[in-house]
Amino acid sequence: MSYEPKADALRDPIAPRQDEEKTTGNGPTPYDVDFVHTEVLSVGSMLRGTTANAPNAFEKKAALINAELDKFGFGRYQICIWFLTGFGYFLDLAWAQGVGLIASAIYQEMNVPAGRTGLIFTMANAGLAIGALGFGLLVDVIGRKWAFNLTCLITSVFGMLLAAPKYNYEAVCGIYFLSSIGLGGNIPIDPTIALEFLPQNRRYLVSLLSMWQPIGVVVASGIAYGTAAKYRCDVELPACNAVASGAACCSVSSNMGWRYLVIVLGCMTLAIFFLRYFVFTFYESPKFLLSKGKEQEAIDVLHKIAKFNRAPPPVLTIEHFAEIDQAQSQSTAGTPTGHLSTVQTTKKVARDAVRSLSHLKALFTNKLQAVIFVLLAIAYIGDYWSFNLAGSFLPIVLLRNNVSSGQGTVTDTYRQYVYIYLPGILGAVLALLSVQLPLVGRKWSLVFSAAMQGLSMAMYTQVKTTAGYVGLNALEYIMQTYFNAVLYASAPELFDTAYRGSASGMLSCLGRLAGIVAPFAGQHYLASSSSGILWLGAGGIWLSALVMVFLPVEMRNRQMF
Repeated sequence: MSYEPKADALRDPIAPRQDEEKTTGNGPTPYDVDFVHTEVLSVGSMLRGTTANAPNAFEKKAALINAELDKFGFGRYQICIWFLTGFGYFLDLAWAQGVGLIASAIYQEMNVPAGRTGLIFTMANAGLAIGALGFGLLVDVIGRKWAFNLTCLITSVFGMLLAAPKYNYEAVCGIYFLSSIGLGGNIPIDPTIALEFLPQNRRYLVSLLSMWQPIGVVVASGIAYGTAAKYRCDVELPACNAVASGAACCSVSSNMGWRYLVIVLGCMTLAIFFLRYFVFTFYESPKFLLSKGKEQEAIDVLHKIAKFNRAPPPVLTIEHFAEIDQAQSQSTAGTPTGHLSTVQTTKKVARDAVRSLSHLKALFTNKLQAVIFVLLAIAYIGDYWSFNLAGSFLPIVLLRNNVSSGQGTVTDTYRQYVYIYLPGILGAVLALLSVQLPLVGRKWSLVFSAAMQGLSMAMYTQVKTTAGYVGLNALEYIMQTYFNAVLYASAPELFDTAYRGSASGMLSCLGRLAGIVAPFAGQHYLASSSSGILWLGAGGIWLSALVMVFLPVEMRNRQMF
């Protein structure tokens, strides 16, 4: 969570005052931190977005770390973090688009019956859900550093292994499931990391990270055009394992294009892992270290970032934290240490494993945090429900209405991908601008973008031409990117460091599960009324818009702890 600084601190939130210094027995404290006055949770405060709890000791210490990061500004380290987390967004949709484009080649080569074609996407969604939950929890237990690197490593290794199976569709689905586990961790982890290193007055740049998603779609489409579309067997040929030996068939050697694509995507993912782990020195998040009681290590990281940025060293010391502890009358007694026997060590490891998830307790026992989580959960579910219905059934709906998508030749098909998805960058730019506007901020940006996304889906019922299809599809994707850009950036802002990654992971997991269920719900409407599916999708995202009206905290001009 976070709290809004008073009016006199809005110009440079939490900045040390240069004209005065507080001094106590513990040493000088050149910080004068102001927090918003507490406001109880009520319908009025929810609509205004002004609900706030009183700051605790951790949040006061985190404010001092914010002050140091604000002094660093958007330096070299922050620029590297922004790009490296953006590459995670890039991979999220690059893999989804790439595998979607090669699916038909896999079906043909491996003689996949019509009733099993959806298995690869079900397994992918299951892997994404598990990855989001698993890495979301893991990032709050082992830290940001290892989770940040493991996602790309897992995705790259299993992604390249997708090219290995021959005539074994189940193996392809299983390997893609494992690759998706790594991929699923990107959306919960990457914005969390970016937010914890950026200065407070540059947090809006996290919304712009979503521009990498449409770029990923377009790049994957370009790679597919040069590989899967070029090196593919004749679409009329049967699978070789379905005909007699010697008969003309779709062989592995004549259908290598889809394998080239997953190898290229795998190599790109491995290159990103290489950049994250070997080229760039990623320091553990100071706020995460602070949440684990490693105060001196948090200060040490700040010194390393200052050195990387070629900025003056921070003035924060352990004495400043001690002063807060003293003011809060908190115990600072340590835990006795000493040599442990094997049995004692085993018991300690077991206890620590159980206690590692104890950080989640505060998420559900704090009334304000629980309300925020429930509202965001509904928003995530409605969002993923909506765009999965559109992706699964829109082509079928248009076909039944005798509307051409304009995808006559292979070249036409890939041209349409560029027309539809590249404008999605505009959605991220809209998010970047609107979250900074007074009276709009994060909250009303979410409401507006969700309402517009639903409206564009509802308007599909009136599509009669190819131009209308392309235009509305582009509009829907712009609004989808706009909503997701704000949602992915705002959700981590609303939770405390101790369980920020876990909350984001659980929300993403719920959304992925909704994405699995949505096509099954939609198929029942397909037989009787094709337009009913569009209204079902629009209804889901409109529900997201409705619940966001009651989001009790507006993060514009507030600190994130």
